[in-house]
Amino acid sequence: MAKITFVDENDNVIGAGTKKEALEKSIAHRIARIYLFNSKGEILMQKRSATVTSNPNKWDQSAAGHVDEGETYEQAAYREMEEEVGIEGIPLKEIAKYYQEETDERRRKRFNMLYVANYDGVVTPDGDEVSEVKWFPPEELERRMKEHHDEFTQGSIKSFEVLKKYLPK
Repeated sequence: MAKITFVDENDNVIGAGTKKEALEKSIAHRIARIYLFNSKGEILMQKRSATVTSNPNKWDQSAAGHVDEGETYEQAAYREMEEEVGIEGIPLKEIAKYYQEETDERRRKRFNMLYVANYDGVVTPDGDEVSEVKWFPPEELERRMKEHHDEFTQGSIKSFEVLKKYLPK
């Protein structure tokens, strides 16, 4: 199992360890998050499979994941996009970095780097991690997140709030 990057309160690397350690010891770590847009302006969302340990059966951004030891945010973003939805070789644009704490069964402290890209090709979800993908118009996605927030991961709701600042008005 790959180790993930541990960081201090300023996002400086302080070491590496397991996801479990990060959660149990409330150690800050890094996440890369990606939103893909098609030519209609719709946003690709993925529904996490029932078998994943964190947030099963919840909608999440197009792709996302922990930054592994020795990786940059960008390298993690490309890796996760290929692993989760089978997309590679498209240019990602970095749009925002933000800090977030989530509390569910444990306290998660994360620095998040948010990327966007345009894509109209084939999406091939990884069946172990992703049960479904769907393109949503931004207005519909925002409405669903408000009305059915329990169907979405906390991370996707927060990242969408950040993303909205960068969407065309």
